[in-house]
Amino acid sequence: MKGIRTILGKKWIQHGAFWVLSIYAIGSYFSIASLFKFIDFFYSLLFHVPLVFLVYVNLRVLIPRFLEREKYLLYFASIPLLLLASYGIHELTFEVLFPLMDSDYYMVSFTEWQILIFIFIIYLVLTTLIKLSKSWYKLQEVEKENLSLELNSLKTQINPHFLFNSLNSIYSQALGKSEQTAETVLELSNLLRYMLYEVSEEKVPLSKEVEMLENYIELQKLRLDDHSRVDFSVKGELASAKVAPLLFFPLVENAFKHGMKGETQAGFVQIELSVSDQIIFEVRNNLGKVDDMEKGRYGGIGLENVQRRLELIYPGTHELKVEKSTQEFFVKLILS
Repeated sequence: MKGIRTILGKKWIQHGAFWVLSIYAIGSYFSIASLFKFIDFFYSLLFHVPLVFLVYVNLRVLIPRFLEREKYLLYFASIPLLLLASYGIHELTFEVLFPLMDSDYYMVSFTEWQILIFIFIIYLVLTTLIKLSKSWYKLQEVEKENLSLELNSLKTQINPHFLFNSLNSIYSQALGKSEQTAETVLELSNLLRYMLYEVSEEKVPLSKEVEMLENYIELQKLRLDDHSRVDFSVKGELASAKVAPLLFFPLVENAFKHGMKGETQAGFVQIELSVSDQIIFEVRNNLGKVDDMEKGRYGGIGLENVQRRLELIYPGTHELKVEKSTQEFFVKLILS
């Protein structure tokens, strides 16, 4: 099947098939008898001399130089000249060139000029539409490929960012010879396994995403003291819902990164997920101490990543609300 598609995709096959059908159609149209005879085929071949000229001047010259460059005035101004030149070639073919050929046939063009110009216009419009539709299809394929590459790039931005923060936590525990180091490494490996095998999917079950967030929260709790407050509540039925993988993750990661800095006694992260006709995801956290490098850049890679992925995956079906006060940061994401 793939081999057939490859063959049919070759331009010379497509052009050849077009002209074979065209020669048969024109020959049948002008045929005197009910059966398609050699003389009809021969007449149709002569008739196609100006048609071939018309079509390929349009495809190779006018469309690339004018139409595709949005020089519409020049393109439409060139059409009457092309039609006139094609008509001249038609007359030259039947009145000058054919009489010079050694043939048993006597053949003249009996087509009225109005009909001839009408046929020329049909071929001109038809081949232009085919060319533009193919160009549009190729453009759509390129755009899809570019969007796919961009989405993959956004996903890979998440992994190193998350891994960098997690390794810092493990490093701190290792320096303190914490008994929780092994458990932290295990939690991290589970998260990385999810990222490795699930992010390649366009959508994943929401239940899996929730499980991943719960594992991440447990991983973060390992480095917090008893004074820190972390809540994650889920409402609604998750079974049938799906979501883009790791869409919520940067929002939660940012909440821990910025909310649990400095005085951990005042640190809190509240996460709520509600599923009904819409998926509503809310994250609220305190504003911890922020160093000079991070002032004015709250959210960083994570928030920008989420915003861009929403534009690509949920165009027109999402709402992202961000609020920041002197003490709190709040994010609300609604997926319709």
